[in-house]
Amino acid sequence: MAAVSAPSLGVAILRQCVREQSAFWGWSASTWRRVLGATQRDFRAVQPAWVERQVRHYLIALPYLLHCLHDLRPLGNYKRVALAEKVFGRALVQATVARVAGVLAGWGYQNAQAGRAFPRALCETLLHNRSPRLEDLRPALLEDLRRLPGAEKRSLLHQLQRALAALGIMDAPPAAVVPRPTVQGVPERWQEWVERWERTSTLTPATRRHVRLCVLKAGRWLATEHPTAVEPAEWTRELCAAYVAAVDRLLIGDYAQRREPIRDRLGTPLSPRSKEAYLGAVRQFFRDAQEWGWIPRRFDPSRALATPRSVKALIGPTPRVIADDIWAKLLWAGLHLEPTDLVPGARARYCYPAELVRALAVTWLFTGLRSDEIARLRVGCVRWQPAPDGADDRVCLLDVPAHKTGAPFTKPVDPLVGRAIAAWEVVRPTQPLLLDPRTGERVALLFCLRATRVAREYVNQALIPALCRKAGVPRMDARGASPATGPARRSPVSCTTPKSP
Repeated sequence: MAAVSAPSLGVAILRQCVREQSAFWGWSASTWRRVLGATQRDFRAVQPAWVERQVRHYLIALPYLLHCLHDLRPLGNYKRVALAEKVFGRALVQATVARVAGVLAGWGYQNAQAGRAFPRALCETLLHNRSPRLEDLRPALLEDLRRLPGAEKRSLLHQLQRALAALGIMDAPPAAVVPRPTVQGVPERWQEWVERWERTSTLTPATRRHVRLCVLKAGRWLATEHPTAVEPAEWTRELCAAYVAAVDRLLIGDYAQRREPIRDRLGTPLSPRSKEAYLGAVRQFFRDAQEWGWIPRRFDPSRALATPRSVKALIGPTPRVIADDIWAKLLWAGLHLEPTDLVPGARARYCYPAELVRALAVTWLFTGLRSDEIARLRVGCVRWQPAPDGADDRVCLLDVPAHKTGAPFTKPVDPLVGRAIAAWEVVRPTQPLLLDPRTGERVALLFCLRATRVAREYVNQALIPALCRKAGVPRMDARGASPATGPARRSPVSCTTPKSP
């Protein structure tokens, strides 16, 4: 930044002293905010033409050093880094920024060193704290700054606190809590029972949310059809039979609180799997309430709330077979995927290195794993062993972590998977150990960047559509869109070897 001339700065200060009829060291905070203006444009609007543009920036340092202006946020956009260097010293500020940026850059954050946004956010935080020492920062200050408008600043402050936690200065930021909508149409007493069950259950968070929503929907049915039976202890076999019959006749949208996301399907019958899910959730709720001694055993939930045989008969595998030529195109697309292929359909928050994307694509195409299993693979999951027949080729083995249907296991996979994963591990930045939500262990996740694992929905919402675009194949078939918003998973098939009949 070009230095401002001393005469220009001195005359500007004296001119304001004459207008305020007092010395500048006696001005109040409101006077300084009026003199400096909310923006550079506001300041220039009341100054003569001979006042240099940099004068405002130098004037901000005066009330800050004199402790006349503690809160700099009303001054709008000012040069945070330059001001911090003037107040604390350039060498100290640069060392502080480099210390934090080094941690973030090691995790894969690109804006920590190459961009300007993070140094600005860090210097603004130091200025608000009136200290250049990272050890003097407190979580309360970061939380206060996060309340300001601007999603980018909140993200940068979140990164800063994570880096400070890695340096041992403060605790990591708490996980974001998505506020739940207010429950409507459910008797208050029934809702209390549901919340009590959710607090007590040891099922996975996703399963607890599913059971909660299904049981709340049962509460809306109670409020409409049986308003007097709002306690689980008041349920009888007759009431269970009535609920099973009601579920069998339910239409999409019945007893739902939010209908906007399903407006295109309102009024159509529930699928057999949905009926089984509703009844299974209520069975789980009553089974736990009885086992925990909350209500007397007046009926057996597994029999009184059993799924009808007519519904079970309609539940079965629904494979979506992909033609050999289409699958071969997808294999080619995955092996030749480039970063530019993800731009049109990927969400803004998905920005991953090419090696990571290729490894994900090859893993999805050749291993037949669920997206959750892929997201939870760990560093070193690929092992090589000599071929049993003494051939030169080695067998590639993939270690798969515990999943929802079984324990950890190892399976042989195409060597292309091992090579793609090895290419990603070479350039993968060192990441902190993260919690595996299923096993409760802290592990080194393979597909992890910026100290965060790849979103489990990334495969369905970004990767598969990108493969379809590159291969030139549609994302829908005669049966419509698949549940995965793209081609269904299938066993790995070589693009040169046809499937057996």
